[in-house]
Amino acid sequence: MEQSRTRYEPDCPLAHDFVNRLAALIGRCDLIKEELSGDSPLLEHLLAVRNIASGMAKELNQFQCDLVNLRILSAKNSSV
Repeated sequence: MEQSRTRYEPDCPLAHDFVNRLAALIGRCDLIKEELSGDSPLLEHLLAVRNIASGMAKELNQFQCDLVNLRILSAKNSSV
């Protein structure tokens, strides 16, 4: 790992920031969902937005994990 990076600094700050924002969006969708009635025409759209945000967050988290693994592999290969 790079020496300039602190222990808790994310490997991909942009992806980390997006995941945080998506988590806030998902939370707001959950709060709004509680206020809507089960027959509200907006509920289907709200759940679609929530599902898209959740899927994007999962993909970005996987991207961050893949990035870490590539850096570890690269560091091992360069030290050999």
